[in-house]
Amino acid sequence: MEFLTKVLKYLFEIRVEILNLLLLLSLSFVIIKMIRKRNIRLLVAGLLTLFISLQLISLYFVQTFIGYQFYVHFNVRDITGMMSIYTSQIILLLFIFSILLLMLYHSKQLAFSIKKFLLKKFQWSGIFYSKKIHLLFIVLLVSASGYFMTLEKGIIGTSIELMSMLDAKEENIQETLNNLGFKEYTFPNNLKAEKGKNIIVLSLESLEKGYLDGRLSHLTPNLNALKKEWNYYDMTPSKGSEWTSGSLYTSLTGLPAYFGVQGNSIFQKAFHSNITGISHILEKAGYEMTYISSSEAEFSGVQELLHTFQIDNIVDQFSHGKGFRDKDVFEAAKKRIKSYDTQQTPFMLFISTVDTHFPNGIYDDRMEKYISPKENDLQFMVAALDYLVGDFIAYLKRENLLSNTVIYIYPDHLKMGSPISFDDIGARSLYVLTNAKKEDLKNTDSLYQIDIPNIVLDGANIKHNGVFLTDHISGDKNQFIKDHLQGLISLNTSGISRFNAKTHIPLSISKNYDVYKQDTLRYIAHAGGKIDDRTYTNSLEALDLNYKKGFRLFELDIIKTSDNKFVAAHDWDFWAEITNFKGQTPVTQATFLKYPIRGTYTPMSMSRINQWFEEHPDAILVTDKVNDPIAFSKQFVDKNRLMMELFDWQSIENAIKAGIKSPIVAQHVLENISGNKVGKLKKAGVFNVAVSRTFIEKNITLLKELKASNIKVYAYHLNFDSSKDEEYVVKYEMDAIYGIYADTWNFSKE
Repeated sequence: MEFLTKVLKYLFEIRVEILNLLLLLSLSFVIIKMIRKRNIRLLVAGLLTLFISLQLISLYFVQTFIGYQFYVHFNVRDITGMMSIYTSQIILLLFIFSILLLMLYHSKQLAFSIKKFLLKKFQWSGIFYSKKIHLLFIVLLVSASGYFMTLEKGIIGTSIELMSMLDAKEENIQETLNNLGFKEYTFPNNLKAEKGKNIIVLSLESLEKGYLDGRLSHLTPNLNALKKEWNYYDMTPSKGSEWTSGSLYTSLTGLPAYFGVQGNSIFQKAFHSNITGISHILEKAGYEMTYISSSEAEFSGVQELLHTFQIDNIVDQFSHGKGFRDKDVFEAAKKRIKSYDTQQTPFMLFISTVDTHFPNGIYDDRMEKYISPKENDLQFMVAALDYLVGDFIAYLKRENLLSNTVIYIYPDHLKMGSPISFDDIGARSLYVLTNAKKEDLKNTDSLYQIDIPNIVLDGANIKHNGVFLTDHISGDKNQFIKDHLQGLISLNTSGISRFNAKTHIPLSISKNYDVYKQDTLRYIAHAGGKIDDRTYTNSLEALDLNYKKGFRLFELDIIKTSDNKFVAAHDWDFWAEITNFKGQTPVTQATFLKYPIRGTYTPMSMSRINQWFEEHPDAILVTDKVNDPIAFSKQFVDKNRLMMELFDWQSIENAIKAGIKSPIVAQHVLENISGNKVGKLKKAGVFNVAVSRTFIEKNITLLKELKASNIKVYAYHLNFDSSKDEEYVVKYEMDAIYGIYADTWNFSKE
């Protein structure tokens, strides 16, 4: 009875939407009833059924008719990426679609049967055969549809808003800022920043305030304990931030994620942002930034978005396999934090969970060890996530990391679907939980999602000259967004520099392309190079194959075993994933050598590495990960064929003393050199640098200076999106650099 009451209450709250659907269905029947030809009737019935079905899908997920949030996710990549979560819903939709199509197609027969029944039951013959009554009915139906469908929540009303957003014009970014009334704005290239505390952001999938209050609060004892121990603030959802990638964009930039007709696809060809994000500020302050999520970052444009905003360290399901869930995310985060602490590197870690996703959560039976059975799978996973958060905070306390680390916990958005579960808590909202000092945080009385960048930076005591949207708004911030929708869309689209965009100079192939493509010394075989369409194997077979292809520089990721031996692997978590190893890592060298990579390829110990390079005397080893040139160079067969990417200046000096062929300066070391960067490198005798390819566009002047001084720059992070592979970089970007870390290359190209 209680549930029925809630359902009726919910149906009353969406009465406009229900009335719209009934009117749409009635109009569809009237239209199809008048069509005589069967094939045309079938076509029209199919189109109307599809339209009604899509509106039902939108109502089911976001409680509104088709609008921008639906539009953003209505693409092949996002739909296929989430199909496994919605199997039962897809089956139900297909059933509804079939029934609705049959009803509409046979609307004439259906209407006749209903008329016959009513005639027999009530003798309403005069009503049914009166043309005036028919005409009056149609006029009333069309009039009622015109009125109710054009309301703000109506089908036509939401469609008009959507069309206005898709029609927004892209303008010059400075002109757009002026039109919005932004008198002050600091572009990324003009930022100044000083480091403060380390930052950890926990973005919890759909875990809105209702899970902390009311009858569901028993699911979140750890979050409620933090609520009492730390500072807690209610946060109003911002328009344009109501979905996961939208929430991420708002967290980075303080802007709603409206991109007009391009949607999330705007980032697929993006290479630079003139919109200032917290990542730009943190980069200026020397922070190492990592994004960790249990979904594939490629989903919903997240990967491209992160790269555009200079966040290149991504740990996700793609890199760790389908079994990588929220439980694994927090374990990976612990390891990443420990490595940061060891290196004394300021860091920002953005953790995005997924397993509490609507409608039923993504069940992880491993959590049964910690969580008792709940009413349903979603509630179980909410309790599981609460446990993981509590365990993670306890780990940070044990490791004494909280004194110099500020943590922010907030939901990415409200839970999708019916709000019936939260009917006892009042207005639905988000929240921010943080250990940041209250006196460091400003304007928390009325907090919106677009305030997140300021909250994050202020609480971490980071001094900077950046300015965000919220700094220009007083009063209702959602109303401001609504009133300035066109201008904000224009700001987002004009602020993201894209290849082939109207504002970008068309690309032209380098005149030196024919020279570049056959120069073997410009290509480093990344992690040994690709083999059987697989990357990151660091295997014997990858070295053999790519040597035959023509590579002569070979990068290997070097890490240490538990018995202090050097071996070739990207990291221990990834090694365990690709070898199906189930125990604790790191392992001993003996154990490492017992597990073939991907069940097929030969793992490389130091003795095997040395043997291979002895057998290939013209090959050069390029290392990654290892930052101890003295110890490693003593164990490698030939220092004169050893190049090492190194991650602090002391290690670079040690490499020069050790007499290796060449140290390679890591990007963040280059960026942290004050004053004359080129002069310091030349003075130290360093003539090789490694940078992300995302570094190229905004650092052309520096790259020209390096090239003029014969300092070779190699670019990595190729293939992070499909449009920027080896071929692309060699054709269009190689003039600015010397070489690339390549997964594959064909040196015999004509």
